[in-house]
Amino acid sequence: MGELKPIPSSRFYCEFDGITEKMVKSVTEVSFTGQTSGHEKPLASTKGGKTQWQTTSGGFEENPNVTIEVYLAEGDMDFYNWMKGTMPKSEGGDGKWKDHRKNGSIVAYDSEDEEVLRWNLTNAWIKSYKGPDLSADSKDLAAETFEIVCEEIQRAK
Repeated sequence: MGELKPIPSSRFYCEFDGITEKMVKSVTEVSFTGQTSGHEKPLASTKGGKTQWQTTSGGFEENPNVTIEVYLAEGDMDFYNWMKGTMPKSEGGDGKWKDHRKNGSIVAYDSEDEEVLRWNLTNAWIKSYKGPDLSADSKDLAAETFEIVCEEIQRAK
């Protein structure tokens, strides 16, 4: 076994089709949960009274998702406009969900700036939005939070 090289969690980037060069504060909850079928009850009883069970993959319980926080920059509304594009017109959006799904990547780098991890997201869109907390006595930078769902997350590295 070769030398273990831990991967720092502070060296990363996240981008989507046409949305690059952003100040990404954090990427969390890269997750998906599979569901199973057939395990709830036995399938059959066979010779000798042996009970047979079968469990198989039933796809995802819900779509894979990721949550990202992006620092606000004056005039930059790319992530917000992406979300607005997918919302129904009746909810104040553009009503073009199908046209606004994007592919993207989350990449982690080692201390020598080499890519060491990559997750590729397919047909992603923004499910939820949270604006920044604002306070007169805060020393924090303003950030927006987006929950992004997709059809597929594949770890490529």
